[in-house]
This record gives sequence, C-alpha cells and structure tokens, in this order.
Amino acid sequence: MQSSSSEEILSVSSSSSSLSRNHNYGPELVSTECMNKLKALQIAFNELESQYFKSVYEFEYKFYQNCSYLFEKRTEIINGKYEPNEEECRLRTDFIDTTDQASPSANDILGIPMFWLQTLKQAPVIAEMIEEWDEPLLTCLNDIKLQLQLHPIIGFTLEFHFSGQAKQYFTNETLTKFYELQIESDDQVLFYEGTSIIRSEGCRIDWIDSTTNVTRNANTGERQSSFFNFFTSPPLHEQWKLATDFQIGHYIREHIVPKAILYYTGEIFDEYDFSDEDLNQQEISTIEQIGEGTHVTNN
Repeated sequence: MQSSSSEEILSVSSSSSSLSRNHNYGPELVSTECMNKLKALQIAFNELESQYFKSVYEFEYKFYQNCSYLFEKRTEIINGKYEPNEEECRLRTDFIDTTDQASPSANDILGIPMFWLQTLKQAPVIAEMIEEWDEPLLTCLNDIKLQLQLHPIIGFTLEFHFSGQAKQYFTNETLTKFYELQIESDDQVLFYEGTSIIRSEGCRIDWIDSTTNVTRNANTGERQSSFFNFFTSPPLHEQWKLATDFQIGHYIREHIVPKAILYYTGEIFDEYDFSDEDLNQQEISTIEQIGEGTHVTNN
C-alpha cells in the first residue's frame, strides 16, 4: 500500500478542521435547562471537593500536632540547649551510615550559630528579600514555627522567635504573620479551585528607635528594602503585592519549616538538581499557584 504524502495528510487535516468550523456544535445549540443541570452537577462536585480539602487540612493539623516534638528537639539542638549523644548522631538512611561528619573544631561550638539566617539565604524565594542590614538581626533568630488553626478562622501563623540579643533592635520576642485560608466552596460559583490564601495579617514591630529600624534608611528615614517588611500586611487592592506575600508565606510553611536542615546544608537542591533557570521558574510557578482563588499545594 502506498503511504500518503505529507501534503495529502495536511490537506485532510485542513479539510477536517474546516468541517469542524462549518458545523457549530457549541453550547448555544443546547437547551438552557440542560446547561443549567450540568452546571448544578459541577457545583455539587465543587462542594464535595471542598469537603475533601477540608478533611485534608484537618488531617494536616493532627499531623503537625503529632510531630511537634521533633521541631522542639530541633530547636533545642540548634540553640545549644541539647547536645545529642553519639548514638543520636549516627545517621542511618538507605544511602548513609555515618557517626561523625563534623570537623574537630566544630565540637567546641554550642548549637548551630546563625542556622536560620543561613537557611533563609539558601532559599531563592527568600534570599532576595534579605538585605545586608537585615543580617545582624537575623542572626538573633532562634526558631521559625508553624501554627495551624481550625477555629474560629481556618489558617496558619508563622512565628519568628528571637533571642535576647534582638532586644537591641526591638522589644518583641516573637514576630508573626497570619494567613487566612478559604476552603469552603461558594455554591454560586462554578470555578472552585481548592484551598486558597485570601488574606494575611502581619504584626507591629516595636523598634527601639529610628536608628535600629532596618526597614527605614538610617540617613533619610525613608522606607527601604528589608526582610522585615514581610511583617507588614500588604494592601488588599495591590494584587501583585498580595500574590507575592502569599507566595512567601506558603513557601515558608511548605518548605522552610519542615525541611530547614536540607536548606541549611543545600542538600535540598542536590536532591532535585535545580538549575538557576529551574529555580526562577519555580518562583514564577508558585506565584501563579497562590494567586487569588487558586490551589495551595506543594511545589
């Protein structure tokens, strides 16, 4: 059998496409009653899907309650309040079985100095927020905690706990950022896409004086770029700032808090073998995901 030439294939494809255009099978030929029934089914599906996402969030809440002791132990080790014994320092995985990877000089260091500063600077989404004048204050960061909330408002709070050394900058012991989540679907809306962040609320930072306020230029007093601007609630009418803020909060929740040690060492990037282009695309993808009315999922 003689095979068809590429010209013949293109001709057939063109004819088929033309045929489709000439015969209108669009929704305008379907009765309104039928279309409304299909939309009602979609709304019913959306309601069931929202119940599913709510169950997932309730399960996540219980999960974090169960593993909170692991984060507490991590905090104690980082801040030198607990020194692991030799058996606890033995790392056993499918690939590794080691007991001592530390250098001799490191044995005299209590805890892990500047752990959270290093961790945040390793995350591309966060690193670009950190300025030179932020770093001395971020060395005082003792812990980043995640608190999930079910009632009365569904959401989560990021808590940044600082050591006493931070008192030379501000009087707060903890800085917080709360994110409200919307899980329930609206039965009047067909385009439900799952859990979404709809609002964030920062906290007041009680700076000692204008010279310690790193969000203001020391000479002019004008607002300047700073990591600590993160704790300011973004204006609701500025969609880009909202999307960026939601992106950062989601990233800290899903990546930094549970996987801090992998960011600190940089092994998180070895695992996924990210290139600079991949990391930039990941940031863009995250912004697109966490815009208004979109899913809040892991990347």
